[in-house]
This record gives sequence, C-alpha cells and structure tokens, in this order.
Amino acid sequence: MRILTRYIFKEIFYLSLLGLVIFTFVIFIPHMSHLLELLVRHDLSPGDIAILFMLPIPGIVVLTIPMAVLVGTLIGLSRMAADGEVIAVRASGIGIAQFVRPVMVFAVIGWATTSWMSLVVAPKAIHQLIRMEAGLKSSQIPYEIQPRVFLEQFPNLLLYLEDVSGSHAKWTGVFIADTTQPDKLKVTLAERGILVSDPKADRLMLHLEQGTTHEIDSQNPAVYSVASFSGTDIPIPIDQSGGTAFERQTPAVMSLGKLLDAARHLPDPQARLAALVELHYRFALPVASLAFALVGIPLGLFTRKGGKAMGVMLTILMVFAYYILMAFGLSLARQGRLHPAIGLWLANAVFGLGGFLMLRQMRRVRMRLQFIQEWFVDTVRRVERRSLESGRIGVGLAMLNPLSSRDRFFQILDVYIIRGWLFYFAALLVTFTGIYIIFDFFQLLGDIVHNHVAVVVVANYYRYLTPQVIYLMLPLSILVATLVNFGLLTKTNQITAIKATGISLYRIALPVLLAAILTSAGMFVLEDFYLPQINQRQDAFRNQIKGKPAQTYYRPDRQWIFGQGERIYNYRFFDADRDVFANLSVFELDPKTFKLTRRIYAARAFWESHLHRWVLEQGWVRDLDGDRVTAYTPFAVSTFDELSEEPPYFKKEVKPSAQMSVFELRQYISELSQSGFDVVRLSVQFYRKFSYPMMAFVVVLIGIPFSFTTGSKGALSGIALSIGIAIVYLATAGMFEAMGNLSQLPPIVAAWSPDVLFGLGGVYMLLRVRT
Repeated sequence: MRILTRYIFKEIFYLSLLGLVIFTFVIFIPHMSHLLELLVRHDLSPGDIAILFMLPIPGIVVLTIPMAVLVGTLIGLSRMAADGEVIAVRASGIGIAQFVRPVMVFAVIGWATTSWMSLVVAPKAIHQLIRMEAGLKSSQIPYEIQPRVFLEQFPNLLLYLEDVSGSHAKWTGVFIADTTQPDKLKVTLAERGILVSDPKADRLMLHLEQGTTHEIDSQNPAVYSVASFSGTDIPIPIDQSGGTAFERQTPAVMSLGKLLDAARHLPDPQARLAALVELHYRFALPVASLAFALVGIPLGLFTRKGGKAMGVMLTILMVFAYYILMAFGLSLARQGRLHPAIGLWLANAVFGLGGFLMLRQMRRVRMRLQFIQEWFVDTVRRVERRSLESGRIGVGLAMLNPLSSRDRFFQILDVYIIRGWLFYFAALLVTFTGIYIIFDFFQLLGDIVHNHVAVVVVANYYRYLTPQVIYLMLPLSILVATLVNFGLLTKTNQITAIKATGISLYRIALPVLLAAILTSAGMFVLEDFYLPQINQRQDAFRNQIKGKPAQTYYRPDRQWIFGQGERIYNYRFFDADRDVFANLSVFELDPKTFKLTRRIYAARAFWESHLHRWVLEQGWVRDLDGDRVTAYTPFAVSTFDELSEEPPYFKKEVKPSAQMSVFELRQYISELSQSGFDVVRLSVQFYRKFSYPMMAFVVVLIGIPFSFTTGSKGALSGIALSIGIAIVYLATAGMFEAMGNLSQLPPIVAAWSPDVLFGLGGVYMLLRVRT
C-alpha cells in the first residue's frame, strides 16, 4: 500500500467502525429489555449470557454494515475535501483513481462480511435464538406465576392462585377452569398445588392436593357432578411457538442449501416464490456495500462545504433512498408482480449505475452538488448569525462597562456553547430517529405486502410513530451531543482559554445543564399530554398493517374478573353500552378453605338502575358444602344482594401504559388491582413515566466530566465513549426494570435506581474535575 492509500483506508475504516457501532446499537435498543428480562429470570452462565446477547447481532449487521460503509466513505472523503486535502493530492498530479481503489477495496470487504452474515450466520443465529428463548421460557414458567392474577398462558386452561410461597413455588388456594368445551365448563379447586416442569416430555405437570372438581351438563343443567380428591396430577402441554416455526422451516431460518432446494422443488407456488424472494434478498442486500461506495466516492470528493456535517446529511438521504427503493422492489416481488431477480436487485442497479455515471462525469456532479451544499451551509450559518445577535449586543455593553458582562446571566459564552451543542443534538436526533424508522420499516415490510396495506396507511403510521421514536432517542442524542461538543472545545484548547479568564467549568457547563433540565421537563410534558393520544393512533395503524382486527378501548371479551368480595365472575359476552351479560357465571368462595360455597348461572343478566341490582334471567343457583350440593334452585328471573358490583366495575379500559397519562395510569392500576389482575408491570411503567425523562439530565451530568477529561482525543472518541456509556446505562435500566417486572424489586426502586446511581456518579465525577 502507498502512504495515501493507507491514509484513506484508515480514515474510512475508523469512521465506518464507529458508524457500525452506532447504527447497530440504535437498532438493538428495542431488543434489550426483552433479553434483559430473560437474563433476570434465569440463572445463566456467563457463556450463555454472551450467546443470548450476541445472537440478534448478525440479523442486524446485515443492514448496518452497508450503512457503515456509506458513512465512512461520505464523511471521510467529505472531511478530506473540506480541509483541502483532496485539492492538495490532485495538485501533486495524483488522479481520482487513487481515491477510488482503497474505498472499493474496503467496500469489497464490507460486501464479503455482509454476505457471510446474510447467507450463513444470520439464519443460524435466528434459529438458535428462538430455540434458546423457547427453552428458557418453558423452564421458568413454574416460577413466574404470580398470585391473585388470572393466568391464560396455558392452552385451554385458566389459573388463579391465592398465594405462592417458598423457593419451590408452592401454591395455596388454586382455581382452575378447563375451557376446552366452553359450554361444559369444568372447574377444579384445591387447597394446595405445585407446577413442575418436565422438559423431556415437553410439558408441565400440575400436582393438586385436597380439592374438588365441578362439572355440569350443558344440555341438562339439573345434572351436576362434584368429585373430591386428596391428590391428582394434570398434564399441561407447552405451547412453544419457536419449535413449530422450525418444523415449518420458514424461509427466514432456512440454510442456504434448503432455501435453494425449496425455491426449486416446493409444490406450493406461493411457498416457492417466498423462498426465491428470500434467496435473492440474501444475495442482494450485501451488494449494497458496493453500491453505496460507488455513490459515496463522487459525493464525498466534491463536498467541500459543510465537511462532516454535510457527509452526515448525505448519508441519511442516501440510506433512506436506497432502502425505500429496496422495499419497493421487495414488495412487488412478494406480490408476484415483479420477478425477484428484478425487484430485489433494483436498488443495487440504480445506485450502482448512478455511482458509475457520476464517477465518469465528476465535474458535472460537482456542479450539481454545489447548490445543495451552498443551501445547507448557508442555512447553518444563518442560524449561527441569528444566535449571535444577542452576543453582539452584549459586546457593546461590555465595551461601555467591563463588569456588565459578568453581571448578566446569559452571556456571549453561553450563546457560543449552547449553539454548538444544539447543532450536534439536532443532527444526532435526526440520525438516530431515521435509523430506527428504517429498520422498523423493514420489520413490517412483510406484513405490508401480505395484507396489501395502502401507502396512506403506512405514511400515517410513521407520522404518528415518529414522535415516540424521538422521545426514545432524546437521551442518547443529548449524551452524544454533550460529549462531542465539550470534547471538541477541550481538544481545540478553548476550554483552557476560557478557564484562563477566571471562568469555572461549572459556569461553562451551566447552559447545557439548563438545556437538559428543560428537555427533561419537555419530555415529561410530551409523554404525559401528547404521546398517549398519538400512540393510540399509531397502534391502530400498526394493527391495520399487521392485519389484526380493529381494537376498542373497552374489552367486552375479558371473560374473567375478580369481584369486590370473594367472588369470581365469568361471562361469554358483556355489552358495555347496554350493561347486559350473556352466559354469566358467579363462583363464591370460602376465604378460609378456598372451597366453592355457591355457584350462580344466568343465560342473561342486565343492570336495573331503579333497583340498583343485577337482574338475572333463565338460570339457577347451587349451594355447596365441600363435595355435596346442598341446594339447587332454578329461576326465570332473580336478583342477588351480594352481587353488588356496578356496571362501571366491568368496564375497565384496556390500554398499554404508553397510551395513558400519569393520572390515567394510576387510576387504571388501582382498578385492575382490585379486580385481580397483575399490575406489577404497569406499576413499574408508572414510575418510569417520571424517571425516563429525568434521564436527559442525568446523562448530561455523566457526559460533562467525561468530555473534559477525555476530550483531547477528539469528536470520534467522544462518540465512541458516549455509546459505551449509553450501553451501560440502558443495560442497567433494563436490568432494574426486568427485576421490577418480576417482583424482585419494588416498582419505584426498579424505575428510579438507574437515575439515582448514575446521577450520583455524574455528580461525583463533576466535583472531581479541576474547574
């Protein structure tokens, strides 16, 4: 290698590596909470933990390696062009080919790596990840069951427990409803029970002691049987979706050989087409590294204004254009409207041909880029000039009175610092949000094609999704912007010059700290007043894309609910508008022995407001004493004083926590807790509504001392350091949240512990910095 070749290769390599880490981390964020919850639930070895976290990576880097190649090419060459290095090289008689060779060699390495991931590693990783998750889930089921919660995770069985105690998860007060035949509901109650995992037989064994089983003949309600037992075992099959996916051998998890065989010999034309599309997709996507490099070389070499900033903007635009074009071709190929060889290779052909033509006509490319560059740079400078207007006024006042600038709270220095911080913050927020949306679009592309979703629906979905993504990416953007901004000020010795005038580092950091506090407050307001309504609409459009039925805010099909007393209600249907039940059953329990003392059934029940009672029609009531029926009374119309729950009690709103404000979520938790539903996760999310916005301020407390102490290494080191801090912070937050979800920590502790720990660490490091 020549010196110039090594120089260009090194410049591109480090920028690409940094871009790869950032892109992969941003896309990996949604997977972290799920993986951390699996980690908290199980006693895994360090090797298993590493495998669990590494398995999603191959499927992500298939998308991010080509993006990283583009980042390195555009930003690296743009920086060299902006600093005049390209002109200096050309003036010495060296041609453009010396720039093209190292970039294309690097792109070939990116193509080879991505191909290996796409063709070999990613399918195996997906296969192993689903199997590992399914195995962990089944082995931990006995220890995850919570008391006083209706559990419907087992096929055709509903469980309710009064209490769970001991290290072996022993149950007391067990209520089981077998819903295999809804018209012949079979109910079992037991004083004690235990659930044991039997992984060899792929099932669970439920052992019950001292109980009774109640059965009724739907054709003849007068026939009712009660069987008592001192001990019994009930086998429960495990519904492992992971295993069935592998048995079907969907294209996403097939090896290359099986995929080739399926594309040729499958009898079903649709399955054969799906396999052929997946085959072309695996080969076409890695070629994006070469296509991006061809386009990036001419764009980067003639981006002389804007430097790295212009390179970042062009990267986002090119990535959006490529993946939208790829998605368009993939959609048409899956619909059978284009041959996969055309649809999947369309984006590569367009970008490759465009890059080749631009390389052939470099001078014209430069002239056409000039307008875009001028507009971008002029816009940035216009914002800078406006932000400095107040600073010029301050200069005039300072000339009249040298002490006046010290008396003013908002000084020229504050404008200068906050201006740079806001620029990096905005650029990073746009970048992270764009990456997240691109990956989410590829995740939903199969559903968009399969369900023939209109473009308007997809556009509206991302219109309402974007505010939520921005909310999630704000802390990360603030952290990176803080480290980069103060890191550059430290590297260029501006911090030293400011300190030499007698201004403390605390005073230098004050405007960014105030901006972070305002951002935290804004995040809370955004999350509490704006996002709940936006998320409702976003979920509605997502359900439409997924092909799910439209959902209402009220769930008339929640068939089980715990009453205000020792009663369990079950119904086939509830009309919330008319306050009418269909096929209502009420089970009254003895709180001491947890035995069934009374059972009421009605074909129809409605609320009579002037009686302030439920009126039951065409039903019966049975009084029981252990395994004996002591009384049986059929009725045409009847009322029962003990059924005191009014209609609003059965109209619990069912919304995710993200669709509720703080007040709504607190009220919702109170209502569900009284009705016998698990509210632990909702309680954690309630406190997270306060703690997550505070993260924007905490990351600034962490970032400022790090940037002052390590800023001399430059902006790229600051970005790499910020990503490392973010990984540790989010992993810790996810770990505490998972522990809270599993009731291993109180919800308030689980939500606030990361902010408190990292906040105290940031304050300690800030106090240790020489000011």
